This record gives sequence, structure tokens and C-alpha cells, in this order.
Amino acid sequence: MHHRTLFDGKVVEIATTMHSDPRGMLTAIQFGSYSFHPVRAFVVTAPQGTSRGGHAHRSGRQLLMQLSGEISIEFRYQKQVERMILTPVNRAILVESSVWARQTYEGENPAMIVFCDTEYDPESYVTAAGFD
Repeated sequence: MHHRTLFDGKVVEIATTMHSDPRGMLTAIQFGSYSFHPVRAFVVTAPQGTSRGGHAHRSGRQLLMQLSGEISIEFRYQKQVERMILTPVNRAILVESSVWARQTYEGENPAMIVFCDTEYDPESYVTAAGFD
């Protein structure tokens, strides 16, 4: 299966598997395939049309996974700009440190879960997008 990558692999679309039966849907990710070892997670919900994020991290990686709605993401890295939309079909991406990202929440009840391989550190945030 081909996975979209951006910025020479700094952003990688992650494969998810979906299992459906009369009880509902189960969606899974295998972290080991990406040498990703999360130590924390958080869920973000936002009103439709709201933008969040707008920063990069000095260290650590984050895996972003769409839970509901659509999450439009603008990425910036070394003066390049790319965009990707997380949907029920294209659900998850792995983002390396130094990639700036801003998420816009669209659709019905938009929500995303974020897994991080580092503890929370407010000193790690970089808000400038490299275009100043």
C-alpha cells in the first residue's frame, strides 16, 4: 500500500485497519512499524471551522488521528507548504519535530486524537512558521 509522504518523510500517512461488524467499527494502528512509542495522548474537539495548532515542536514526534468530521492540516517546513485532509479513509499521519502544522476542524463533530512520543514541554513549541 502506498502512503503519502511530505517533506522527504517528515510527514507520513499512517495505515489504519478497520474491522466492522454489527456491534460497530474498530480502527487500529500498529505503532511499531514506525518505531513510534507514545508516552502521552490527548483528544482535541473544536467547533466546525476552528483552527488549532499553529506551531512546530523542537523535539518529539506526534501521530494525529481523525476520530470524526474532517481535519484539514496545513504543514510548513523549510519555506514549503503542503496540505492534507484526515478523513475516515485517510485517518492518521505521523509528524516529525520541526514541521509546523495548523489544523482546521470541519464536518460533523470534528475530533482528533494526538499521540506524542515525548512528555508535554511548553518550551518545545515553535510558533513561527518559517515565513517571517
